[in-house]
Amino acid sequence: MIDISRADIESEFLMDLDKESRFIKLPIEGYMDLLGIEPNTSQCAIINAINNPKYRFVCAAVSRRQGKTYISNIIGQLVCLVPNSHVLLMSPNYSLSQISFDLQRNLIKHFDLEVIRDNAKDKVIELSNNSTIRMGSINQVDSVVGRSYDLIIFDEAALTDGRDAFNVALRPTLDKDNSKAIFISTPRGRNNYFAEFYYRGYSEEFPEWASIKATWHENPRVSEEDIKEAKKTMSEAEFAQEYMADFNVYEGQIWTFNHEECIADFTDFETRNMDVFAGLDVGYKDPTAFCVIAYDWDAKKYYVLDEYLDSERTTEQHAMQIRKMIDKWNIDWIYIDSAAQQTRFDFAQNYDITTINAKKSVLDGIGHVASIVDNDDIIVHQGCREVLLSLDQYQWDPNPNLMKERPKHDGASHMADALRYALYTFETTATSF
Repeated sequence: MIDISRADIESEFLMDLDKESRFIKLPIEGYMDLLGIEPNTSQCAIINAINNPKYRFVCAAVSRRQGKTYISNIIGQLVCLVPNSHVLLMSPNYSLSQISFDLQRNLIKHFDLEVIRDNAKDKVIELSNNSTIRMGSINQVDSVVGRSYDLIIFDEAALTDGRDAFNVALRPTLDKDNSKAIFISTPRGRNNYFAEFYYRGYSEEFPEWASIKATWHENPRVSEEDIKEAKKTMSEAEFAQEYMADFNVYEGQIWTFNHEECIADFTDFETRNMDVFAGLDVGYKDPTAFCVIAYDWDAKKYYVLDEYLDSERTTEQHAMQIRKMIDKWNIDWIYIDSAAQQTRFDFAQNYDITTINAKKSVLDGIGHVASIVDNDDIIVHQGCREVLLSLDQYQWDPNPNLMKERPKHDGASHMADALRYALYTFETTATSF
């Protein structure tokens, strides 16, 4: 099954677009024939979308075994066959980027293209026509800025948060009239930048975006036996994510949050008759996370009103941001990680911020939050992006050697900890206030 956001993008065949206006100037079908490739429907759709002059940004949520990395690299090389063109291959880390980089080398060798520079240290290949293919990592995006690119390919885009890497660092490098970007991945939940970019393709607010979603059904080389075997060896959530390109699940997900019913706009929210409290998880290289919650005793509902998350900041900088939220929301209690006693002391002594040690039983706290989430008793302000991400992507650690279950320590876990400190400690101690 394939779903395409824009009606003028075909998936059954490669469209014959005007050579002057299309993005890929060289004859695509002839190139495919030389490689012995007959593109499947998802590959046709991706090529047709990027080739269409109307769309600068193409987001493809594609299941396993669709040849998504391969087809994006073919597009990249076709672009580089035009003199003075520059392509950037981005992945979550250098190991994944290296896969695309090696694929480019193989394609160059296959067509016996003349290379004047192949520099492993600088991670760049320069062709004799003055075109370049450069490799980059989301984690070290600064190394690839300062240049102009004709095409940026974000492979496995959902595996890391590339929002700032693209919006702040890389979008300005697409400064040519027809420069473009491809974001391609299997989904990893729906509260991340890849999902956000995917849904732009369905919005009239973003007419330059086009989106494609393709399941395993679009690959004629996948047999029913392959699928039966996958279903035997994978969880239902993992299969839906990897083979159905489903944004609504995330393998290993700890909490199941109701996105349809439990997100609201609290811009003018009144908390006068509610208890307002917060959770604080302290970090330095890891971010410090802070979330503000109101509890309505009559409705028995929790409302997540505000959030703060930042890393590599001083205690004073964190305190200033938290003080603003205390004043804004009239916060009654702040529950802090009991391991952060120095921060607790500094807050009290220097910034007049009083905190309470949180209850930290991890599994009990996770279970407590789960009961709130499962009953739709928590409503989150639509602007609390980090809280929504934590509810969506907080995962169990998949390490099979663990003696007992524990959550994975990653980008979603810090706000999840703050949320857990707040909800678990408040409800288990509230009767004593």
